[in-house]
Amino acid sequence: MPSHTPAITSAESPDGWLIERHPHGRLDLVDAHGRRHRDVDVLRAFPVTAATGPVAIIAADGGELAWVQSLASLPAGLQALLDRELAQREFLPVIERIESISDTEPTEWAVVTDRGGHRFKVAHTDDVARRADGSVFITDTFGMRYRVPEVAALDLHSRRLLEKMA
Repeated sequence: MPSHTPAITSAESPDGWLIERHPHGRLDLVDAHGRRHRDVDVLRAFPVTAATGPVAIIAADGGELAWVQSLASLPAGLQALLDRELAQREFLPVIERIESISDTEPTEWAVVTDRGGHRFKVAHTDDVARRADGSVFITDTFGMRYRVPEVAALDLHSRRLLEKMA
């Protein structure tokens, strides 16, 4: 009986580099010179201010391997592969209610998100980023990001707790 080996998904850029997604989820980049870079990450350059803007492909050691000015300019297969990777990476639970925020630093938050109740810690008030459109992004001590799409839509208790973090 023949064994079935899951296929590697790959897509090539117009600049000659290739991204490969292995069945277990790891990404490799093969550059235009044929050098393989294992376990690369795909990151939005400006995730809050330019969510549809540039994307960087980063080596395991943190060095930049490739820069994509616009995902829309890429071939469909590569664009889809990078979009899927970014969607998995940018898990952004939406905070629906803030139940409590401690008075100590780091602050401990108890919230209800669109994915259920959760507790996390926020190191500094700088990790609570308010945007001009009335939304807020909160980054916990592990780098996990949470989103409040519209502060005005929160209940009064939640708004008051959030205001003390200003």
